[in-house]
Amino acid sequence: MGTGCPIKLVRKRISETLIEPPSQELIHRLTSLKLCTAADLRRCRRRVRKLARGIPAFDSVWIDALVQAQKISPFQARALEAGQPEQLKVGPYLLISELGHSHKSRTFIARASESTERCTLKLTRPQSDSVNQLQQDFRTLLQQLQGLHHPSLILPRVVKPLAQQFVVISHYLPSTTVSELLIRRGRFPVPVVLAIGAQLLEALVALEKRRVIHGDIRPWNVRLNENGIAALVDTGLEPILSPELTIHSSLPPRCYDGIAPELIGTGRHPDAQSDLYALGCLLWELLAGRPPFTTGDPLAKLACHQTKTVPDIRSWAPETPAPLAEMLLKLTASQADQRPASMQAAQQQWPVSQQGSRKTLSRFHASFQHQSTRSQSESGTSKPGRLPLIAALIFVLSGLSYTLLDEGARNQLLEITSHLPFKQTDRQTSQNELSSETSQGDTETTGKRQLIPAPDENGVILLDSTEPYESTHISTVGGLTIKGSAEQPAIIQVREDAFRIVAANLTLENVIFVNQSAGAPAKGLRSAEKSSSALLHVTAQSLNIKGCCFTQLDSENSGTAALARSAVQWSPLDPQQRNSSRIQIQDSMFAVPAQALHLTHTPQVMSLINCLNITSQSTLYLERGPEIDQQFNLKLQHLTLREAGPLILLNWNDPTLIPGAIQIEARDCVFDLNRAALIQVRGQKPPENWLSSVSLLGEGSVASSEIQIAGWQASKTEPLQELSASSMQIEGLSTGDFQYAASLSLQSADSVITSAQVPRTSALPPGIQVKQFPGFLARLQSLKN
Repeated sequence: MGTGCPIKLVRKRISETLIEPPSQELIHRLTSLKLCTAADLRRCRRRVRKLARGIPAFDSVWIDALVQAQKISPFQARALEAGQPEQLKVGPYLLISELGHSHKSRTFIARASESTERCTLKLTRPQSDSVNQLQQDFRTLLQQLQGLHHPSLILPRVVKPLAQQFVVISHYLPSTTVSELLIRRGRFPVPVVLAIGAQLLEALVALEKRRVIHGDIRPWNVRLNENGIAALVDTGLEPILSPELTIHSSLPPRCYDGIAPELIGTGRHPDAQSDLYALGCLLWELLAGRPPFTTGDPLAKLACHQTKTVPDIRSWAPETPAPLAEMLLKLTASQADQRPASMQAAQQQWPVSQQGSRKTLSRFHASFQHQSTRSQSESGTSKPGRLPLIAALIFVLSGLSYTLLDEGARNQLLEITSHLPFKQTDRQTSQNELSSETSQGDTETTGKRQLIPAPDENGVILLDSTEPYESTHISTVGGLTIKGSAEQPAIIQVREDAFRIVAANLTLENVIFVNQSAGAPAKGLRSAEKSSSALLHVTAQSLNIKGCCFTQLDSENSGTAALARSAVQWSPLDPQQRNSSRIQIQDSMFAVPAQALHLTHTPQVMSLINCLNITSQSTLYLERGPEIDQQFNLKLQHLTLREAGPLILLNWNDPTLIPGAIQIEARDCVFDLNRAALIQVRGQKPPENWLSSVSLLGEGSVASSEIQIAGWQASKTEPLQELSASSMQIEGLSTGDFQYAASLSLQSADSVITSAQVPRTSALPPGIQVKQFPGFLARLQSLKN
């Protein structure tokens, strides 16, 4: 007993001395950037010891410890781990985190090296190459704004050239863009829009007195803070950086919302009247929950602004009072001379004064800390009929086959569901309701389902209601988690538009995404959008899905070809950061007619664990192969593909393409394909030696006897041609006969393997372990109640 304590003390000291210190290179980077001090590193030793857990304390462990200690930000940590610390320094400013980016600029939270005060730093690339003229224009702008202070204006204070870009420094206001709030909540209440309009008009009057045109009044350039202040950012920058309207087909259509007709194709520069038009379109969108013209084609959107009149807001938000609706008609008049003559004139005509607006907006901002609620006028709308969806569910629950592989199978499905015992009056009512909803668009249907609640302070959205949720668009900074319960998975119903999420990292748990196809796709969608439409569109660096189901159910009223949906379409937040792009999907099910997973870029690592894919055209559709210096690692475990397309469908349109390696590790999987190859190429025929860069380790996995390993087809309608797989490395994959528990259906237990005439080394059958799946079908059945 007497020697116990000294021995423990010695061991503790030995343990402390064995912790690898950070490298001299990391210490130099941290100290030269003044991210932390030597004392901060010493205080992080305990965190490093916990994180390392017996492994060497590499620099990455020290960086993680500094993030936990809040000495550096996650954004700074990524730059340090990537070996690019120089990206954190812009002149005398140190970047802290990224606020957002567009096709020509990136915006950061930053601070000067010798200061703790935060500022907003924008790196932007002008259209003009005349640097001298741009500098003169910026000097003039800063002189005009000198001495101006207004709570609703975030003004540029410093503008400096940097290589081919300009650095713009302005005050940092902790706040949220109204575009993000619009995504979270849907359309804004009338008092909130009146308050925002009053504050913005007061700010624009202050600019008018200085002879400054804002030139870029958009939802993402209006920020709302907790004190109830709606503030305009990027004041006066756009008229200098892009004095004339240019059209880029690669830009998202939202970039062309609020463009005054007189600016289109005329070479005119923005002025007070074009700012008023943009303000009117912004307030119209806040009331309606959508822009005045919703076409997905940029040219068509500009044509609408040029040839059509913005409709009366009361057709979309009938609760809008007449004075506000008439004011919006004036602001959005097609002819500039029909709008108010000046900002001051518009302010005088605005229905309410600025007084009391802060209290209204402060309460509105605070409501996002809790689940949003609909306004009284919205909550009074009747709920839509569910008969078409119930018809499809009863068909599924009856144990009949469910397949959407081709048009013939789909027609058979519709023929069966059309004979379900519903009264004709009910069926006709449901069809009328559905037609009405389709013609009126997304905005009115938003009020008939629950809204997705706002995330808590940890970035978690808990879906705990038994009622279905309305699909929406969510864009957030940092990570996001959306979760239901395993006992009762949440249901998100998707209509024309997908559920779209933009986040650094996304986690989905116990959520069912369901779409009821009801006839032809929505008008205004281009053919490219129709073919690539998915239930869930994700833009995130990493994606983690667990216990989720993606399915498309047909209505018995679908007399025309419905939009074939993919389940998930994924794009990385930063395609250049390939090493950090990861996807993991576990205990999940896919039953969609198009692709299960549509990947616009190839992630570094992808895992599918205990997943079921039935009837989809492919499991993984790769728009492009891995880069020549990249290896795509695909890890599969207890995956079942039943009557599905290829495991990998690779788009190959570039004959000079030399993709990187693909390594597939498939353990205890079942590959039961329908007229497809395991690995399939579509487009240009790949070179003969391409498959030498593809390897498959299929330990414990089984495939049907007629399995085709590799194939190529010039297009979707062309016949599949087999490719020689002699150069491909294949180990462990067995072929033979196997039996399922029952015929194909949405009941996952029916796709369990009961017997397999192939050698096995495990007592467990190959394929899915259904006990780990949530009760997807039972949850969908609850929609009948």
